[in-house]
Amino acid sequence: MSKGGHGAAAASVLMLKKSEDKRQESALRESFKRADSNGDGILSVEEYQKILQEHNISTTKQEIINLKETADKNVDGYITKSEIVVGQSKVGTSMEQKAEMAFKLMDRNNDGYITKQEMLGTTKKLNEKQVSAVFARNDKDGDGKLSKAEFKEMMCRVKK
Repeated sequence: MSKGGHGAAAASVLMLKKSEDKRQESALRESFKRADSNGDGILSVEEYQKILQEHNISTTKQEIINLKETADKNVDGYITKSEIVVGQSKVGTSMEQKAEMAFKLMDRNNDGYITKQEMLGTTKKLNEKQVSAVFARNDKDGDGKLSKAEFKEMMCRVKK
């Protein structure tokens, strides 16, 4: 392929990526608007918890507080629309950071590990057989739980 051909292909890919980013940002803005039930421009613990429950993710208030600490970029105690939308669209919000947030949510007892019970109790989308398969594939040291490193490696693995 000629240099021009590669350049045109790269430009097409870049345009598709930008289009995808705009759609994602629009979806995030809409989700924030729905979550912000009182319209004050910030998400309270209760609003955050309601949204997660609507998506069949069971959490405690303490877990939401822990998640807020991660998402609250300017450390003012609130999650604003810009922290969610801008945070998600920046390159800095990597899969690794998303994995970190998910790990904090699933590690119910904050011991630095996720057990099968913790995973089952956090997500309604996986059954016991599926969770066992996740652990069989990703519990590298065979201790029956996923460390933060094992979990991040699983979440950040490039799909082939």
